[in-house]
Amino acid sequence: MSVTNTKERCLFSAPFDFLPDATLAAYRELMDVEFGEIWLPEELEKRPDITVWVPNPGQNFTVDDAILDRLPALKVISTPSTGRNHINELVCRERGIEVFSLQDDRPTLDSIAASSEWTFLLLMNALRRLDFAVNEVTEGRWRTREDMLRGTELSGLQVGIVGFGRNGSRMARYCAAFDATCATYDPYVDAPSVPSWPLDRIFADSDAVVVCCTLSPETHGMIGTDLLRSMKRNAVFVNTSRGEVVVEQELADIVRERPDLRVAVDVIVGEVTNTHDESPLLPLHREGKMVVSPHIAGATVESQSKAAIGALNALKRFFASGATG
Repeated sequence: MSVTNTKERCLFSAPFDFLPDATLAAYRELMDVEFGEIWLPEELEKRPDITVWVPNPGQNFTVDDAILDRLPALKVISTPSTGRNHINELVCRERGIEVFSLQDDRPTLDSIAASSEWTFLLLMNALRRLDFAVNEVTEGRWRTREDMLRGTELSGLQVGIVGFGRNGSRMARYCAAFDATCATYDPYVDAPSVPSWPLDRIFADSDAVVVCCTLSPETHGMIGTDLLRSMKRNAVFVNTSRGEVVVEQELADIVRERPDLRVAVDVIVGEVTNTHDESPLLPLHREGKMVVSPHIAGATVESQSKAAIGALNALKRFFASGATG
């Protein structure tokens, strides 16, 4: 896969200041690159010479016709992320634009642990409420409200994992190391290391449910009132998949109906359309009824550096195939 001097021009609009010099040099060796973070659509000026785009997975807009009109010469998009819901792939296909993600570079993807670690952190915080404890000291209190701070050990709990890919399988290993028992729901993965349960049993019989599945037409809106209401008393629900996997208003209603549930999410609906402020989960977070983090599970120096290399590897394969037209 030795490809150099493609004469293509690339827009790398993902975060890049922390990337190793060798990574930046590898991009420049392959093609002419413009580095510059883009978060909002108005920041994307018309660039008629850009043929390759490495977009920002955290951008607050969807790559659609209006966006692509600003890049009329575009041939290929390689996103340094597993998800592609920030890209309208149908529109790209209609325009003859190839789209790649980290799903197309499994060795690189499998080496990234950041999302799994953050998922585990949200699980542990839901059980022990580190955020509450730190805030107590900030507010000048010292164990005066211990009843509110008393948590639950992970050891001995039953954890249900929805989606047993890279993140789900890591979560099972992390939980096992803490003496928890795991089961999984994933109709596409044979997981001999843990029992496979139906989705309704995952929710009804688990002390904690962790959602790590891929967003697809099949999983869109998969989790709603019936499953959430069936959860055990004082159970934990964590979602680091995509916000659209959950019927968000139904989750909000259940959180208000069941204050015993401990809920933490890193993803909400509307992120890629810059309408996330409309999420019914954010008021609950502000009221201390659940925890929302701003989709930063994958935001580590190591993971984003690896993701940049994964995006580059996909581009190298694309150019080596001679499919540039």
